[in-house]
Amino acid sequence: MGFIKVLVGLLILVFAVAFTYYNLQPGEVKFYDYSIKLPMFLLVFISVGLGFSVPVIYYQLREKALKRKEEKVYKLLNLFWRDYLGKAFNLLRKFLITEEFLPFYIRTKKEFNESLDVQLDLYNKGIAETALAELTFRKDLEEAMILLENALGKNHKNQRARKLLRSVYMVYGDYEKAENLQREVLKDIEKERKVREERVLASILAEKYAVTEDKLILKELWNLPISKTSAALLSSMVGGGEVFEAAYNLGILPEVIKIMEEKNLLTPELLNLIENYKHIIPDDVLYYVYLKLNMNEKLKDINPSLRELNVVKDNDSRFLELVRIWECDECGKEYVRYNSVCRNCLEVNTLKIKREENDDNRQYK
Repeated sequence: MGFIKVLVGLLILVFAVAFTYYNLQPGEVKFYDYSIKLPMFLLVFISVGLGFSVPVIYYQLREKALKRKEEKVYKLLNLFWRDYLGKAFNLLRKFLITEEFLPFYIRTKKEFNESLDVQLDLYNKGIAETALAELTFRKDLEEAMILLENALGKNHKNQRARKLLRSVYMVYGDYEKAENLQREVLKDIEKERKVREERVLASILAEKYAVTEDKLILKELWNLPISKTSAALLSSMVGGGEVFEAAYNLGILPEVIKIMEEKNLLTPELLNLIENYKHIIPDDVLYYVYLKLNMNEKLKDINPSLRELNVVKDNDSRFLELVRIWECDECGKEYVRYNSVCRNCLEVNTLKIKREENDDNRQYK
């Protein structure tokens, strides 16, 4: 290996000497009224040297700057974990010229109950508004919506803001705007997350169909991956048996049946299908189904796992509307009725049937 390096070095030296010998004639360099004559080989060497040295110097300086920033970040984290909060926040403020640091700054301020002092007009990427919206939507959904709309006004490619604002529109029932935003999300989504986001679109379209009954929506729904909301809608239609089977394969059949019960989509034909899958449907869901269809003789064999449901069964079914049978798989928030979007964390398609720890071993999700 050393021999090869020496050989390459000698070849370069020979080339340089030969180049110098054949380019001894002078060349004139002019700049305004000034001119200078230098050997041609020298001009070439100067040009090549500058061409290489300038970028090298630039990137070395840039690397040193990044190294200094890295050291400051390490110092910042060290101060936080050692609980020197005053010094940590003073150092963190120096980073706020970079908008990407704002979410960390805002969340840290909240965690330590510090007041926020963010000037949104100093930033132009929409990251600051998105981070603030994530903090405010539980207290003031309308304020969060305004922040997110402003964030997208600054940067319409902000995927986080798109998803949050889409969910806010779903909470408000504005499915037209939610659909438009979700289609934008799908244009820029990573391949491995595409199916999940297509299920979100399916839920939005299913909710929109419940309001508009637009047949074009149904046509698109049949071609999208099913969500709990869309599966409940499509299962109630001609050919819905295949959707029922798909919901079973995805492990969401109990949720789909409960949604159909809530939306009055159950039919005698579907009841036969439900009986076929009875072995994987929790008694909590069957109780609602049999009660809805006035199948009182079957209620005697039902043993709900939810304590609240047992209290209702033993006393008065009028209190059924108070039983929180749904819970968000993302944040744990409980609900009486199904929503495509969790209003506590703004995630879509995350509600599932709540299951007590002492429930039986039926295989459902």
